[in-house]
Amino acid sequence: MNSLSDTLGAVAVTTIILILVGKFVLMLWSWPTLSARMWPWLRMQKWWPVPAERIAEMLLHDQLTPVQYRQLCDSGYLDLGSAMHPGRTYRIPRGPGQVLVIEHERVSERLCVQPASGGLPEADVVLMHKLLIEADEEGYLHTANHFPRSIWH
Repeated sequence: MNSLSDTLGAVAVTTIILILVGKFVLMLWSWPTLSARMWPWLRMQKWWPVPAERIAEMLLHDQLTPVQYRQLCDSGYLDLGSAMHPGRTYRIPRGPGQVLVIEHERVSERLCVQPASGGLPEADVVLMHKLLIEADEEGYLHTANHFPRSIWH
C-alpha cells in the first residue's frame, strides 16, 4: 500500500511539473518577438505540414532585402519608407494587425487593408502590403480604411 501511495505521489508531482513546463513553453511561444523569430524558420523547413505557408515564407524571404527580412524576423514588423511623403514610414505587422503610419517618429494613424479572400499565409499578407505600397502608394491609401490617432486614444 505504501509503494502505491508513493507511485501516485510521484505521478501527481510529475503531472504538475509537466503542466507548468507546458504553460511556460506556451507563454514563450506566444511572446511576439520569439514567435516572429521561430515561425519563419519553421515554415521554411521541408517537413513543415502546410505547403502554402512554406512557399509563402520562401517567397517573402526572396522578395525582401536581407536587412528587411532580419528586421521582420527580429521585431515582428517591416518598416517601409514612403516614396510620396518624406519622413513617413509604414510599419507592416507580420501577424494580424493594422499598418501603422509613423511620421516624425510618432504614430499618426492606422491603416486597414485586407485581402478579399481569407486564410492567406501571413507572409503573403506582409508581401501584399509591401508590394501595394511600393507600386501604388496613392491607390493603397485610397483603398485603406483610415483610423486617425484621435479615434483610438
